[in-house]
Amino acid sequence: MSEGRILIIDDAKGPGGLLEMALRMDFESVKSFSNPNLLPFYLKTEKADVAILDVDFSGVREGEERGLYWLREIKRINSRIEVVILLNEDDVMLGDRAIEEGAANFAFKPVNTRKLVASLRSVVQLKLMKERCELIESRFDGIKKELLQAEPVIQGSSVPYNRMMHALAGVIDTPDVILLQGETGSGKKSVARYIHSQSSRRNELFLEANSLLERETELGGYLFGVKKRNYPTADPDLPGKFQIAEGGTLYIPEVAKIPLSVQEQFLRYMERSTVEPVGAVRAVPVNVKLLLGTAEDLRSLVNDGAFHEELYRRLSSRAVEIPALRHRVEDIEEIANFFIGQFSAKYHKGPLRMSARTLEELKLNPWPGNVSELKLTIEKAVILCEKDVLRPEDFMFRSAAQSQLFKIPDTIEEMEKSMIRKALERHKMNHSAAAAQLGITRQTLYNKIRKYKL
Repeated sequence: MSEGRILIIDDAKGPGGLLEMALRMDFESVKSFSNPNLLPFYLKTEKADVAILDVDFSGVREGEERGLYWLREIKRINSRIEVVILLNEDDVMLGDRAIEEGAANFAFKPVNTRKLVASLRSVVQLKLMKERCELIESRFDGIKKELLQAEPVIQGSSVPYNRMMHALAGVIDTPDVILLQGETGSGKKSVARYIHSQSSRRNELFLEANSLLERETELGGYLFGVKKRNYPTADPDLPGKFQIAEGGTLYIPEVAKIPLSVQEQFLRYMERSTVEPVGAVRAVPVNVKLLLGTAEDLRSLVNDGAFHEELYRRLSSRAVEIPALRHRVEDIEEIANFFIGQFSAKYHKGPLRMSARTLEELKLNPWPGNVSELKLTIEKAVILCEKDVLRPEDFMFRSAAQSQLFKIPDTIEEMEKSMIRKALERHKMNHSAAAAQLGITRQTLYNKIRKYKL
């Protein structure tokens, strides 16, 4: 039995009754309807995938064409119902018009049940596939919205921010290779994700290739793939990141640290849209948007012979500068509030806000680690905060004049350890009370006490 809920719309004297009996063997639900006065209400309440509409169904208004009137009504009332219209043998022209009006297909009377079943199966499968695609797309849109909300670097109003956004608007879809320049922690990966989410490739894969994790001798295979011919231990035609990201976006951070031999492949891709897998006798075409990130001065590396000069020349005209956080101080409040909301929810802190003095300190700090450092700093402060207002002492600021952070533990684990110790001291080693304050179970608290040897 096939998927599909079939609704037969036909006068009582038409072929609907016999057709219903014949189709019940093939579809999960088959119902007939013959009252034109109640049809609008029925269409709103009845769940159907396909309506089989007899061209001679009664109730047509004066001046309206038979068949087409009810086809239009069905599509108006419930556009998600597909319609297969039953025509008389001399209604060929009407069938063509029905398709133009939105019918999925038509069949002639007397009905050939076998052919009709095959047609209905195709219509149902196409409809269900379309609905699944719409569901996937809606989920993707939700994910994309979450992604954009989770990328605070793409927020702001400062002049450097607006300059960056203007530059990004010009490279969303062209060219296919872009250089993202910015200090460590400035948000190059976030910008790469933003470019992908706004481009025509948004429904395809976004892939990051962290080439620094690969040994130099294996980097070519990691990025461009391997042919089995010369590598008997490798899988046949092992795809590289370029092949895996086909049709989508490939982000490669720290391009300055990639060997010259691999840089030449990037140049090949820019010139010919091909790459050469390791062990291959010929290059293979690939189609990706290639985003290359760097925190280095590529001009200096070219002068030192450490970066491919021609690649640099090509990339320099396709570069987008991501400003350092200290150059977009006006954006710090918006970015900080984003992180405060994110981490107060994560650590069950309830609504938190910054004091005016805290914001002043955040704006005075030079942030050598940029947005990444600000994020970590706020996460630690949220963990330490015991009230509903984040104050400078939660950040361990020295003073507004010095505007430097100090004695901030290097890891979240250290902050968690400190927070547990403070809770235990506050409640005089009462584990139940300490666990309640921390928002964890007593068993979890015991496990963490053992873990940190408190």
